[in-house]
Amino acid sequence: PVPDLTYERLFYIISLGRCAMSGKGRSRKLQHTVSVLQNRFGVRAIGRMAASDAAPCPALPTGFPALDRALGIGGLPKGRITELIGVGTAGQATLAAKALAQAQRQGQHVLYVDAYHDVDLDFLARCGVRFDALTVLRPSTVAQALEITDDFLREGGAVAIVWDRIPALGPEPDFLGRLDAALREWNMWLSRSLCVLLFLTEVTAPQAYPNGLSLPYFASLRLLFQRREWLRRRQRVIGFVSEVSILKNRFGPSGRPTLIRVRFSNGIHAEDA
Repeated sequence: PVPDLTYERLFYIISLGRCAMSGKGRSRKLQHTVSVLQNRFGVRAIGRMAASDAAPCPALPTGFPALDRALGIGGLPKGRITELIGVGTAGQATLAAKALAQAQRQGQHVLYVDAYHDVDLDFLARCGVRFDALTVLRPSTVAQALEITDDFLREGGAVAIVWDRIPALGPEPDFLGRLDAALREWNMWLSRSLCVLLFLTEVTAPQAYPNGLSLPYFASLRLLFQRREWLRRRQRVIGFVSEVSILKNRFGPSGRPTLIRVRFSNGIHAEDA
C-alpha cells in the first residue's frame, strides 16, 4: 500500500535530501581543500586523525594491579597532575610511596615535598623507596617549595614528585593564588618531562574538601580513598582494606570503585582486596 504522504511529510523528506546533498558537497570541498594544502605544505602538514593514531598516555604503575586496570592506562598518567584524597589512614600515602618506588625501579630519581616536616622515612623504606634516589624537600615557605619544584620540572631532574598534604602551607598569605599560578605553568613543563606529580590532600570527611583549592581543575586524575575495615590477627592490627573511587580520569573510565588491601607485616605490602 502507498503511504499517505501529506504535504508536510513530502516537504520534510525533500528537506532531508537537500541536507544530505549539501553535506556531501561540503565533504568533497573539504577533501579538495586538504589536497591543495598538502600539495603546498606537504602531506604531514595536514590530515585526518584515526583512532589508532592517538598514542596512549604513558603511565607509572601504582603497585595495586586491580587499580591500574581500573584506571584504563595501567597506572598514574605521566606528564600530568594526580590528586590523592583521603581521611587519615586510608591508603593514599601508601600508594604515593609505592609509586615512588616504582619510579626508582625504572632508574629514576624522585622528590618528596614534606610540607609538615614530619615525613616518616621508615614508612617510605618499608614501602620500597630507596634513599639513594630520593630527595626530601622541607620548605619553610610556599614560595620556596614552588620554586624548587618548578626547577625540578624545568630541568627534568625527577620522574615522580609527591607533595604531602599541601593545606599545611595554607596560612601563608596568597597561598592559593601562588599555587594556582604554579599549576597553570607546571602543566606545560609536565607534558615535556613526563614527570608524575602527586598531591596528597587530607580531608576530615569525603565531602569536606578545602575551599578555594584549584587542584580539581588542574588534575587529570583524582582518587578518593575511604578505609572500609581494619585487618586483624587476634588483637593485633596487620593492615586495612580501602575503597578507591575514581572521581576524575581524563584517560579512562571514572566512578569505578576498587578495593585495595594494605598489609604491615615485614614491610608494607600493596594487594588487591
